[in-house]
Amino acid sequence: MKRSVKGLLLLFVVAFCCLALIESNAQDMPVPPLIQSRYFKKVFAYNKSLPKDGIKIVVVYTDASANMKDDMVEAFSAVGMNASAVKVGQLAAGGVGANVIYVLPGVDIKPVKEFCRTNSIMSATGFPKWVKDGDISVGIDAVNDVPKVIINTDRLKTEKQDAADLMRLR
Repeated sequence: MKRSVKGLLLLFVVAFCCLALIESNAQDMPVPPLIQSRYFKKVFAYNKSLPKDGIKIVVVYTDASANMKDDMVEAFSAVGMNASAVKVGQLAAGGVGANVIYVLPGVDIKPVKEFCRTNSIMSATGFPKWVKDGDISVGIDAVNDVPKVIINTDRLKTEKQDAADLMRLR
């Protein structure tokens, strides 16, 4: 009897932690996916390193952010962009041919940074902290509940992106 109570309690604690992690990831992205995708479409138009049409976006996720992955892929597709998703561990194969790597919260950022640098691919996120920390090139934040584009120029240079026109968005 004691084992089943302990097991049930352990299961409850694990389930609570998983829900808290998923909820905290959603809160880390202050702008909803569809609004992000609309802003990113405009941002990408200012980057001369990206094709005018047919931008391919790969959304990188983990098991914890799998539910957000579908929302982001659908949001990018809804505004006419070609989007797919890949787990972070499969980025080397799944990211081939991408023009933009969009990173969800909870992903180990180190391999993504290296992949984008090595392959001259623009990085983007809805998790503003990574842009402010210099890990991602472009993000969308909310200031007074209004979406705001944030840009890390050093990271753009590292990813070999033509950032001259992007500076007009700051």
